[in-house]
Amino acid sequence: METATNVTPPRKSLKKPLLIAGVAAVVVLGGLGTAFAKLDVFKSAKTIYLQSEAESMLKFSDDISQAYGKYEDYMKPYLEQPVHSSMEISDINLDATIPDPEAQKILDLLKSAKFVMQSNVDEQKRQQSGNIEVHLSDKKLATLEYFLNDTTLGFKLPEFYSKYGFVDLKDRDALKEKLGQDLPKRFMTYNDLYKAVSIKQDEVQSVLTPYALLYANSLKDSQVTLKKDVAFSEEGFQASAREVTVSFTEEEARTLATQLVEKAKTDTKLFDLIYTRYHNVATLMADSGYAFEEISKEEFKKNYDQGFDDMLADLKENTTTSNEQLKMVMLIDNDHQILSRKLLFTGEKGNEEQVFLNTVTYKNAGDSYYRYSLLNPEATEKGEMSFTYKASEKSGKTTGNVGVIVKEADAEVLNLKSDFETTKEDKKESGNYNFTLAFQDEFQPQPVSLSGTITMSETKTDKGADADGSVKLTFNDPDPEMPKGISFKLKSKAEFGKALEIPALNAENSVNLATVTDEQMMEIQQEVGISAQKFMEDNAELVQQFMVP
Repeated sequence: METATNVTPPRKSLKKPLLIAGVAAVVVLGGLGTAFAKLDVFKSAKTIYLQSEAESMLKFSDDISQAYGKYEDYMKPYLEQPVHSSMEISDINLDATIPDPEAQKILDLLKSAKFVMQSNVDEQKRQQSGNIEVHLSDKKLATLEYFLNDTTLGFKLPEFYSKYGFVDLKDRDALKEKLGQDLPKRFMTYNDLYKAVSIKQDEVQSVLTPYALLYANSLKDSQVTLKKDVAFSEEGFQASAREVTVSFTEEEARTLATQLVEKAKTDTKLFDLIYTRYHNVATLMADSGYAFEEISKEEFKKNYDQGFDDMLADLKENTTTSNEQLKMVMLIDNDHQILSRKLLFTGEKGNEEQVFLNTVTYKNAGDSYYRYSLLNPEATEKGEMSFTYKASEKSGKTTGNVGVIVKEADAEVLNLKSDFETTKEDKKESGNYNFTLAFQDEFQPQPVSLSGTITMSETKTDKGADADGSVKLTFNDPDPEMPKGISFKLKSKAEFGKALEIPALNAENSVNLATVTDEQMMEIQQEVGISAQKFMEDNAELVQQFMVP
């Protein structure tokens, strides 16, 4: 008897296909979610605005950090080790025709002149030394030597006197009798002041974040409107953007300002940030012996509070019944980059546009553009202060321009424009800068106008840097008695780690100017007189040129 075998066909497992389908769904939905997030489909106008502000501030903070980091890297060897620097100014040429023959002789001499400066700085030991040499026709004519440390400043003119003259701040009482004024206990340095006022980035962020949150939380959805598909165009760059407008009625603006001022008044972190820097500078000045009377922390706090009380009083008193609004209009791209921003008043009737701040900032690949303008809201054509910067970087080469304009009333007080081209290749950086400058001098009826070219090239070495360059200035419509232009060449060198020596002062090589006696003064005058006579003999040809016929 045969038994039929009931064979069930094998079933394919559904787990693997379902797993694949599930992963695919997650990927698709995740991709859609990312796309929707990118397009801000589910975000309110307020959310889009605040996210853009946050990312803008983060980017700005990052740019500042990078710039500061580069500055610190550049300054580090100068602050941590001794540095020997030299600079030479030569090929001086004054384009001028001066009626005075004696003055013309001096101009002619400048063509063969050369100024050589040597500088040695050790920030760790708080010491400096160096000299300045004047050369004429490849011959050293005169030298000024100097040195400086915490309390002592010394100098010497070796062609005229063999000893150093020095001032020691430890003799400040005797110096006060001679000079009639107080002198400090020690000389301050740039590094001293920098340490006293420096603020860490996270410290600033910690203080400012609560104010950003207060602003964000106080903003109502009804204050923010969004307009899509707005074209942005500036300096050849075009992009699709959204126009976001944030509006404040007079009452809303006053309420927000009041909240910010009240918070600042009671903000211990903000107070400590400000007071600590004041105290650091005051302590530095006092320890260095400068005339500076520090007020107590209690008195400082009293003045601090009074300043905010005055602001609150002004906010309470300055009320009107106009329809004027404060508006901020921004164009924002799909990456939440704020391309432009305008701050304006709408006027008392609410239908005018009185702009007082206008900015444009964007980065596109290697292109950067920044424009910041402060305007007179009641007459934008009569008052303006603006800064513009445009640069395009490609393969280590950057080209661009920068400009500064200041207007008062109907006249330009300052107008500076410059085109530049910089190149960076390995350890060498070079730049070429062409500029025009016009400014109104209060003592001159006509504006001063000039143009110029500056070229610089620096090559970093294992222990320093070598640089050379040239400067050419041309004056437009100069006074007949003034030069038409000037040009000269520059050459410099920096060597890191080269130790410097401050001369050990004694009676044989120096004179203390605070305690110099009448007898010593007579000896100095005699030696200077003899040296001056020898100087004239050694440079008879030069002296003869200036002798009266």
